[in-house]
This record gives sequence, C-alpha cells and structure tokens, in this order.
Amino acid sequence: MYYAGRPKKPAFLKQGRSENKAQLKARDERERKLMGKTDKIENIPQHLDSLGKAYYKFLVTEMKNSGLLCNLDIFLLAETADIMSKLFLCNQIINNDGMFLTIYDRFGNPISKPHPTMKTKDKYLKQYMSFTKQLGLSPLSNAQLSKLNAKKAEEDADPLLQLLRG
Repeated sequence: MYYAGRPKKPAFLKQGRSENKAQLKARDERERKLMGKTDKIENIPQHLDSLGKAYYKFLVTEMKNSGLLCNLDIFLLAETADIMSKLFLCNQIINNDGMFLTIYDRFGNPISKPHPTMKTKDKYLKQYMSFTKQLGLSPLSNAQLSKLNAKKAEEDADPLLQLLRG
C-alpha cells in the first residue's frame, strides 16, 4: 500500500523548521507563479442553483482574505457550493419525512428502513469533506491562516518594520 503522507503546506504558512527562509521565499515565489490569475474567481458559475450560487458567493467572500484562491479553484469552489446545496436539500427531505420509513412486507408487517436520502446525504458529506480539505477549509487550516493573518497584521503595525520597508 502506498502512503503519500500529509499534503505540503503552502510556503507562506510554514514556520521554517524544515526549510530555511531563503528556500521558503523561493518556494513561495514559485507557488505564486503557479497560482495564476484571480480575476474570474468572483464570477458565479451559472449552472448552480440559487442556493448553490449563494454558497459559492459565501465561500469566495470568506476565503478571499486568505490569498489562496485563484481562477483554477473555480471548479472546486463550484462543486463544493453545489454539494452544500444538495446537502441542504437532503436535510430538508429527512426533516420532513424522518430518518426512517415504514414499509410493509408481503404479510402486512411493518418494517422500519433508513430513508434512502440518508445514503445520498452520506455520499455528499464524503465529497464535501474531500473538497474542503482541498480548499483548506478544515479547522486546522483556519487556525493556521488566522495565525498567519495575525502575524501579518502585527508586522504591518510595527513602526520599525514600516520604516525599514521605506
């Protein structure tokens, strides 16, 4: 069995334990070149339903500050928004019908079976978890990004660093 290990963090999230600052800076520049443009990220894909469009807009708005999004992420964001919309619909169906359905066997005896939508919801949840990992939407990723944003805000407010930057 092949084990790939943890996915690499973007260079600007690293603290420099495995690579020195010069290596991290060079890697960060290479990663930023590969990211591509960000001019189309806010264009909401038209194939999404109204709820999916709202989720897409929400995801883009919330992730914009991270600096991680580019045009190459549009498909991933659209699919995540679509999955979120479908999960909402699954929840509505389950809330209306219940988690279990009563069916009757050939003798008229009631049998309780899980609602078929439960399987659908489970499949969408698995896809959602996979996509959120790709987009960096896990709590761990959020903690790392907030730490980075706090550090950047500290550096921006430091008068000595402002003076050195000119």
